[in-house]
Amino acid sequence: MPGHAPTHRPKHRAVRRGGASKGVWGRTGGWWHCLFVALFLGALAVRLAAVFGYRPALWFNDSYDYVGVALRPEPYVVRPAGYSMFLRAFLPFHSFELVVLAQHLIGLAVGVGIYLLLLRLRSPAWLAAGGAVPQLFDAYQIALEHMVLSETLFTALLFGAVMCLLWNRRVGVLGALGAGLALSAASVTRSVGLPLALVAALWLVARWPGWRSVGVFAVALTLPLAAYSGWYKAEHGTFAISGSTGIFLYSRTATFADCAVIDPPEELRVLCPAEPVGERQQPSNYIWHGDTPLFDVPGETFSPEKEELARQFATAAITRQPLDYLRTVAHDFRRTFESRLADYPSRMVAQRYLFASATIPLQGKDREAADMRAFEGGEFATTVHSPAAGWLVSYQRDVRVPAPAIGIALLAAFAGLVLSVRDRTRRAPLLLLAGVALLALLLPPATAGFDYRYVPPSFPFLGAAVALALTTVLRFRQERRDRQERRGRGQERRGRGQERRDGGQGPVSAPRPDPAPPATGSPAPGSPGGPW
Repeated sequence: MPGHAPTHRPKHRAVRRGGASKGVWGRTGGWWHCLFVALFLGALAVRLAAVFGYRPALWFNDSYDYVGVALRPEPYVVRPAGYSMFLRAFLPFHSFELVVLAQHLIGLAVGVGIYLLLLRLRSPAWLAAGGAVPQLFDAYQIALEHMVLSETLFTALLFGAVMCLLWNRRVGVLGALGAGLALSAASVTRSVGLPLALVAALWLVARWPGWRSVGVFAVALTLPLAAYSGWYKAEHGTFAISGSTGIFLYSRTATFADCAVIDPPEELRVLCPAEPVGERQQPSNYIWHGDTPLFDVPGETFSPEKEELARQFATAAITRQPLDYLRTVAHDFRRTFESRLADYPSRMVAQRYLFASATIPLQGKDREAADMRAFEGGEFATTVHSPAAGWLVSYQRDVRVPAPAIGIALLAAFAGLVLSVRDRTRRAPLLLLAGVALLALLLPPATAGFDYRYVPPSFPFLGAAVALALTTVLRFRQERRDRQERRGRGQERRGRGQERRDGGQGPVSAPRPDPAPPATGSPAPGSPGGPW
């Protein structure tokens, strides 16, 4: 129009957009992302071999209980029913194969989550990819994903909560909501989820992102747990998540309890083990074997009365023999770093974690077998299909995180905490990751007994913690080099200035500071609402 300056669209807008995308690509790792893509595809191939080689799934004796509760929903007395509710979602499809396929996808998703979280925490892409390797490739992790057991779901929920807490430097309302809900779901999936949730709550309070975030986290965590406990009370008369914590703790203490030291009251003496301390059985035997003291108490194994007596006995044993308790827990904890699989607590249990033993039939009763057939809509026994099955047997023998490496990784993670004292941006996430990894390994032998299936759930946190610790080391070394370079440049400038003054060239202008980086639309790293 006359009188108006013509408007022109900039011809280089597409170029700018492309340049920005290249900048993001470079800042987050560039071609190193291809390394993780290759690792992901390799991990997918291994899991597909499991799906095609062993149909429909691998089994453990606990699988009976999980499937039974999925068919007849109730708050189970022995263990929380969260995993059974997960199974119930697959009931219309009548396919255990679909269940383990979903669990393999969950395992892969956790691997991707490790990579993305480490990138968010500003680890180099190659280190982020390395942090995901134990989760993606450990053969026992993959075997657990192929079993009808709660470990895979529990690991994913726990890691999802940690991601929500660490995604931003300051935990926002949405992050607090997601973390609280995930931790409440983890707590009704495995009993050790509750103490881990309390640890996460303490970490959040120590960080103190504000009343709103802390309040939302508390409500998201406690309301679902209260609702589940209310359901349990309606069915069993006790406001609790399960009715077995006292009995499992009794089994832990029965391995060392000396009633001459404890001097229990008369009603608890029936629970004193008859064998000398040096000849005690494995912890699980004191629950499941009929010739142990627990079965001398009238009533069902997990009756409320027996649960209360067992809790009192265990509490007395721990408080009056604290050093024996700590020594026993340390002995079982040490098994984590000695072997990835041994005949403990028995050869029969150990064989369940091997692809090579997949066709050994489960021990059970007619009702449990009928439940499995009802869920599957037919026979459920594992069938082996070559060549994938034979290849997986070799893979499990050769590709696994060595047991001593788990101990080395834990030490590396906590050593990184020492260095992170000077790096606040990584101290808090490293503390949470290393703490969860340690407790995921320590809580089972402290509250019940050691089992090799309790080791792989720590791998996402352990791998991420080690990668973040190494990132701290690399940053520390880079900062030291930068300081040396700045010191060298300063000395060089002062030297040139002195030469000019000596030559009568007059004063030397101060060096101009480096130009500020261009502003971006994202929050600055380290800002309260932005990334680390």
